[in-house]
Amino acid sequence: MGIFGSMRNQKRVEELRELIDQESEGPVLSVFCRTDPRDPANSSESPAWAISLKNGLAHVAGFHEGDHGKEQTVKKLCAEAEKRITGASAALRGRSVALFIGGGGTVDSFTTFQIPVREDYVTLDSGPVVWPMLDVIDRGQRTGLVLLSQDRIRLLEWSDGHTSDLEESTFDLELGDWHQYRGPARPQGTVGGGGVSNVSAYDDRVDVWRTRFLKAAAKAISESASELGFERLVAAAEGELGAGFNEALSAEMRSKLATTVHLNLIDLPAAETGAALDPHLRQAWRDGVSGDGARALDSARAGGRGASGADQVLLALSEGRVEHLILDPYLETDREILSDDSRQALDDAGESSVQEALVELALRSGARVSSASVEEVPALSEAGGVLARLRY
Repeated sequence: MGIFGSMRNQKRVEELRELIDQESEGPVLSVFCRTDPRDPANSSESPAWAISLKNGLAHVAGFHEGDHGKEQTVKKLCAEAEKRITGASAALRGRSVALFIGGGGTVDSFTTFQIPVREDYVTLDSGPVVWPMLDVIDRGQRTGLVLLSQDRIRLLEWSDGHTSDLEESTFDLELGDWHQYRGPARPQGTVGGGGVSNVSAYDDRVDVWRTRFLKAAAKAISESASELGFERLVAAAEGELGAGFNEALSAEMRSKLATTVHLNLIDLPAAETGAALDPHLRQAWRDGVSGDGARALDSARAGGRGASGADQVLLALSEGRVEHLILDPYLETDREILSDDSRQALDDAGESSVQEALVELALRSGARVSSASVEEVPALSEAGGVLARLRY
């Protein structure tokens, strides 16, 4: 049931944990390219990502502190990065690329995504700078796409921009069981037959049938979504089915339902379904993270399971108490404003940047990491760009 797709992001998070703990001989170059061919800026002979890559590498290669040996190492890393990314096929570049390479070959990682990174980014540090990659992973979280029509439901898996059918993806009310999706089904007819003289009785039978269908649909989806471990659900349903389906879901599954779209997509191929729901998936992510940020800020103010500001969040991370870290990685935090304990946590992480230390501590402790701007999560503006929901 979509095993490869279901494991992809989990595997990438595990690989990132190993990557940041890996000893590097000298500096590490981190490169992120927004190679999305659908971006108008990439439609010319010289795509925007290639220009940004060349400029970013030139900037990094030209910056040194009088250390000739380091300068030569960095130039070699930059030349290798440009060669590998520009020489890759369009399929291998996907919609974005993450490349980490270090001196001596101790760090070497090339990853393709089907979700574009926020922007092209090249940086040099003592270790890999991973927040842009975690940002893509978070926005690509595993999602169950629930498609409803008048007598069928269909469940697909969406992860990292990929949409795929499950082995048993379609539930037919008449059969009462899941079966394999085999393309567009028969044209849908109306419920009931002709010759109904009593309109009220007919309407009652339709209402009874619809209630029965929605309860069966909600039960089947809840069981499958729970078994598959989806992190969220997005539903597409025609007419009034969406509201009825929402009400029929269990409280646990209702909490995972990010949004319901009023579209009938039951017969679309998986890729077309994903394309149709793409803007709704992106908005659902923004709404979810913004809501978590607001709740974290309210909880922090009330002395509950929330932390606000780099100082509080660093302490919570060092104690392993953070469930969800939300930060604006472009807002730099001055370490001089931190408490002694927070500065110690920063030193223990081995990072000069507060933002990168926050990300690495979260990654090591199994916390979810969401990168967001203050426009996406307004609560960040009142928290110095850093918020967290706590486990306890």
